[in-house]
Amino acid sequence: MREDFLQEFPSLERYIYLNTASIGLVPRRTIEAIRDFSERAMREGSAYLDESMEEGIFEELRRASSRLMKCDEDDVAIFSSVTEAINSLAWALRGGGKIISTSLEFPSLIYPWIRVGKEKNWSLELLKSDLLVDEDELLKRITEGVRAVCLSHVEFLTGQRLNLREIAERAHEVGSLLIVDGIQAAGCIPIDVKSLDVDFYVFGGYKWLLGPMGAAAAYIREELSDELEPGIVGWRSVEDMWSLDASSMRYARGGRKFEYGTSSYDSKVGLAKSIEYLLEIGIESIHEQDMRVSGRLMERIREIEGIKIVTPQNRGPIVTIEADRPYDLLKMMERGGRKLIASVRRGLIRFSIHLYNDYEDVEEASDRLAEAVKSLS
Repeated sequence: MREDFLQEFPSLERYIYLNTASIGLVPRRTIEAIRDFSERAMREGSAYLDESMEEGIFEELRRASSRLMKCDEDDVAIFSSVTEAINSLAWALRGGGKIISTSLEFPSLIYPWIRVGKEKNWSLELLKSDLLVDEDELLKRITEGVRAVCLSHVEFLTGQRLNLREIAERAHEVGSLLIVDGIQAAGCIPIDVKSLDVDFYVFGGYKWLLGPMGAAAAYIREELSDELEPGIVGWRSVEDMWSLDASSMRYARGGRKFEYGTSSYDSKVGLAKSIEYLLEIGIESIHEQDMRVSGRLMERIREIEGIKIVTPQNRGPIVTIEADRPYDLLKMMERGGRKLIASVRRGLIRFSIHLYNDYEDVEEASDRLAEAVKSLS
């Protein structure tokens, strides 16, 4: 157990928490910031949550998100979820063409294109994949007539980390956009959207960023933002949001025009606080630690007969295994001094390791896995 994290994450005394890819633990400082804001806003109304604060909450999260993604603040749009952001973009994109993705993607990255495709001259093509994306085959599919390529930076099932720079280069050669879901990368992998040369990069806050649900942010390339009309608009979408003039609609600059209304402000306060916490530690340092500890877990699991690791070498801090009776195995692994928390996804057991995990956690997990396999054999 990492004693230095107990103050921020006291539940580590009760859990071996290897499930950040599902929901991350929220640091105490973030919980306190959310509680303080919520209590005052509910008790004091606009005497506390005045117009200046209401506008500033989004700006604080925008600043933190721009630092996280290494982009200009004006290129950041604040959303409530990745799903909301992808839907807004899908409705905003003009013209026809083909949308390319893979059969491994999380549904929220695919369903919006199916829905919007009923109204627009689009076709959706999913590269059929078993467990891993064949990046060479993917690059071959990106040809003239492809409007957008929609992928995850890190795949939720196996932790496979895609070579976004290479994919972006190919996409732009044929005039296509690269749209990226970074929810399984932001917070555990350093992100530089300009270096990656992506067109749209979105993340939600409740996984590796250790924030609350109800907050997300996206980088939108300046040229793309200028070209598009938002798929969803409202009183926040305009240049002067407090004019409340319904007779004209002059969009705000950059990513701000994709923001449209009152939302869960406490979630935005919390996510900004969590991002600042992670930036204070250093994303590069977190990444090194996460990969080192998850690598140790992989080393230990390779020694267990009957278990197959499906996570590839090019990965995030996710370790996914194939085994008989996965639900029974995981249930048996929960038992011990501290309850072990992990996930089963599509019949595979997925462990996800973050900054509050250490060698002790993963060695205990591998020991329990070995014992569970022996008991069930």
